Amino acid sequence: MAKKRAKGERAKSGPSSPGSASKGRRRVLIGIGAGVGLGLVGLGGYRAGWFGGELEEATTATRRERKAASPLPPLELAPTQAGAIQAATEIVTHYTRALDNASAGIHAVRAMGQTFRLADGTLATETLCSRYAQEKIIGDRRYVYFPREHEVHDNSFLKTFLEAGVGSDHLISAGGQRYTLRDLGESAKALFRFDPTDIRRFDPVLPEEHLPWGLIAFSILVPPTEPRWTNTFGETIDLNEVIDRGLADFEAVCRLLLTPETPAVGESVAFRSQITRYSCGGFHSTYSFFSAYRHGYRSNNLRGRLEELADNIITRLQRDADANRLETEVARTSGQKYISQMGIGRDGKPRGEGPMPTSLIDVLSLVNAIKLTGHALETLNYVRLHDLLPFSSLQLRRMVAGEESLYRDLVRLRSYDLDAYYRWDPKFVSDLVIAVAHALRGIKLLGPDNPDLAGKAN
Repeated sequence: MAKKRAKGERAKSGPSSPGSASKGRRRVLIGIGAGVGLGLVGLGGYRAGWFGGELEEATTATRRERKAASPLPPLELAPTQAGAIQAATEIVTHYTRALDNASAGIHAVRAMGQTFRLADGTLATETLCSRYAQEKIIGDRRYVYFPREHEVHDNSFLKTFLEAGVGSDHLISAGGQRYTLRDLGESAKALFRFDPTDIRRFDPVLPEEHLPWGLIAFSILVPPTEPRWTNTFGETIDLNEVIDRGLADFEAVCRLLLTPETPAVGESVAFRSQITRYSCGGFHSTYSFFSAYRHGYRSNNLRGRLEELADNIITRLQRDADANRLETEVARTSGQKYISQMGIGRDGKPRGEGPMPTSLIDVLSLVNAIKLTGHALETLNYVRLHDLLPFSSLQLRRMVAGEESLYRDLVRLRSYDLDAYYRWDPKFVSDLVIAVAHALRGIKLLGPDNPDLAGKAN
């Protein structure tokens, strides 16, 4: 039975406090933290995207969409796969329905499939397609798309609908017109621009913030036997070139993971400074390249390069966890300074509408661990589900260790009074839902409740 606790606080069954470690160990941790660049991203980590999530909607918009919700009481669960699935499902379901925003809705579809329903009983896919799409007119052609203020990353709705098995004739409303998911895919191809000689020519953050979702969608929609199309600007897009250049850009960052100067439990300063520019630690990028491979793209030694990429992901399972623990130590030693920084939003105004929970650093650390491990395992389990690469026994053991760590973290998160965070800042909870949803899908991919199969028999 869960013990009573103050609002925003967790049950006493968590890990020992940092005070239980020796002062010498604390000094070592802080020293290593400075060595791997934690001082650069630690104190401002949430706004820098390391502790925080990928959602970039305006805080005021998120507040405006917030709905009153019945409480989700803290719950102690066993740190097993079943316990983790229950914890994650309850968190995503409850807060997606309370928030009623586009990002939470699409991630609920990601985690639980196209049959997920919102609080009013409507399918999330129906609400997303009837409320958030817009129309764009170029010349005499009309295109349908979801603006970044809602989908955040170009083509993220499209690829999620495709992977969830939503039918190509599914209706989308925009500008008083009726479109279909097929139209959304054709519009995405027509509006996509890419210069193979300069990957950032048309968007300076294309590889970090938008390319992965397009790669997933295009690898599903465009057969590898016909990888070229002409966009609405008269430019030829060759998907093999897009995959090759996108992967080369990401490989350059991956090579920075370990250097001779890297501490035994850390990641290099160069890697940390670069990888934090990519949404969710770059794991959307890794997933997109494996999606391309799964759907038949093989050019430019893609298999050999993906074998190296998979090894990088598995190495990061432990390295990211170590870095997260070290950064948490830095945050704790900063005390009130860190808490004060967290109380200020991107707009320079105080975050939220309620008191800041006192367990903030612990929950931030948990959410970041769930985000990184969950996204990594989502890619790796996707590879295993479709038998894309073989894994050694050592690699499989490391994956199992990562999964067990993820189970513990999800269960721990469920033991907190997350309503205190919802009252404080719904934007924070929306980010939390995103992290948990990807982790939930990653866990479920290899089981009977694979969300991509939900509703397909109907």
